[in-house]
Amino acid sequence: MSGDPFDDEPTQPKAPPASPLVRTARDELDEIVRSAHQLTDPTELFAMLATTAPIALVEVACGARAPGGPVHVRAALVHVEILERQLTPRGCFPRLAELAGEAAVDVLQVAAERHPAAGWLVKLSRKVEGPVAGRLHLIAASGRPSFAQSCVAHAEAGHIEGLVAAAEATGRPEPAAALLPVDPNVAARAAALALNTDPRAQVVAHLAAAWSPEPDMLVARLVPHLRSRAAVESLLAQSRHLPHTMRLLRAVLPGLVR
Repeated sequence: MSGDPFDDEPTQPKAPPASPLVRTARDELDEIVRSAHQLTDPTELFAMLATTAPIALVEVACGARAPGGPVHVRAALVHVEILERQLTPRGCFPRLAELAGEAAVDVLQVAAERHPAAGWLVKLSRKVEGPVAGRLHLIAASGRPSFAQSCVAHAEAGHIEGLVAAAEATGRPEPAAALLPVDPNVAARAAALALNTDPRAQVVAHLAAAWSPEPDMLVARLVPHLRSRAAVESLLAQSRHLPHTMRLLRAVLPGLVR
């Protein structure tokens, strides 16, 4: 029947209009990583990701495709709390140091300040500082309860010069005590350097505790390394029961100015 009101209706449903490709989370992450590689200063990108996409921040800062380099790693350290939550400190700091180039020292510094008692810092220190491994960690840990144990850990790892440097930088006797089982002569030098830095350092008590109740001949080895009258007078006061050390100190004291 002509004129049927349904003659003009299509017999098949209309195809839906073409839609743009749906972007997946992986597509967006890939784009973020590509953008990060093109940036000379990723500060704004990292700040945005820290607020809106912490998982993406981890990928860009220290993931397998991270750009790396000093600028990117220093920008990542600003948001280290987020990285730690996603990866754990032991996961993120060694990876950041691996990517950091010359900024690896900055990574170690932040790691030591945030986690001074962490055992993995011994290995990270060796990787970053080489011959003076342990220096930065121990300086950062010097005011913490874990300091003495950290000194022992570095001594057991053979980080001798790092311990000596830490003794001089901090004026603390614990590095010297930790060095005694490794090399008594080096321990004496470290103790003297601690006294030169801080004449209040109780080096005799620490050396005696680690060496023996009769440390006279050991403490005497400090004397050639003392560089100030204050250091000599301090050791003199601490050595009243050590006759050999007392004789040496009284011999050198007149030649030192205040």
